Amino acid sequence: MKTQTVDVPEDLLLLLRQSRLGTQPLAEQVKIALAIHLFQEGVVSIGKAAELAGKPRVEFEWLLIEMGIPTVRYDRDSYELDRRALEEAERRNPNL
Repeated sequence: MKTQTVDVPEDLLLLLRQSRLGTQPLAEQVKIALAIHLFQEGVVSIGKAAELAGKPRVEFEWLLIEMGIPTVRYDRDSYELDRRALEEAERRNPNL
């Protein structure tokens, strides 16, 4: 993977060191924080975010759970699909 150097204000790095990521090496803290942000924004999947963070997916998911970040996205479209599927199942078998 190609890398690029970015200037980050020292104050920001000090704050990052105070976060749950603070026990990691500094470069890892930044990678993980960026991967978490991209996942939260919906830019990447959880698997891709774990890969970008350089962590096994299970370890990355546990980190998100510890941070109170949902690991599953359940949006309105998913809800509507599930609702329609349930209605159809109930029509086919009213005893459900």
